Amino acid sequence: MDEAEFWLMAQKNDEMKEKEEHEAVVVVKKSWSVPPRGWMKGNIGVDWNKAQAKSGAAWVVRDERGKVRFHSRRAFFNIRSLEEAKFQALIWSLESFHFHHLNRIIIAIDDSTLSNVVLRPRAWPNFKYQHAEIMKRLEKIEWWRILREDRSTNRGSFIIAQSVLKGGYKQSYVAMGAPFWLRELFENEERLSSVGVET
Repeated sequence: MDEAEFWLMAQKNDEMKEKEEHEAVVVVKKSWSVPPRGWMKGNIGVDWNKAQAKSGAAWVVRDERGKVRFHSRRAFFNIRSLEEAKFQALIWSLESFHFHHLNRIIIAIDDSTLSNVVLRPRAWPNFKYQHAEIMKRLEKIEWWRILREDRSTNRGSFIIAQSVLKGGYKQSYVAMGAPFWLRELFENEERLSSVGVET
């Protein structure tokens, strides 16, 4: 082999290496994150069925270690849109958080509109009613933050909300800890979230 052939072979080798590296890009999966010390985090999940005009809602409250303290589920009827389902779920969740004396809570919902309506009401003038109703409930909670959290990091509450429609559960309830049928999911998220938590 002469020098030119070695050079061509080296170029092909570099191209193949570059292609392999490009294809091996790791997709980082988002995971649930714990609230700061002294805070709770309330994840809100919503599922809606257009044909039945019905929605299921759930909230899950976890502490700074990721441990589930409470969870709740509820059915809503005559719900005409996903936006209305999310609004009703948020109102119900805020009332529940107040009732359970959760006065330092991060509210996480898979909806950017509602969190923006709260944080930037002037930019959302068509949502004055929703803003007023949400703020009426938030004023009863001493310390709060609201944020949009992707469904992939909000899985537990979404699955509980789905159980209303898929399982036909119309009975509302509040319970301590995680639901037994999702205990493994929540324990795994708790373990994963504790890796980056300061003690």
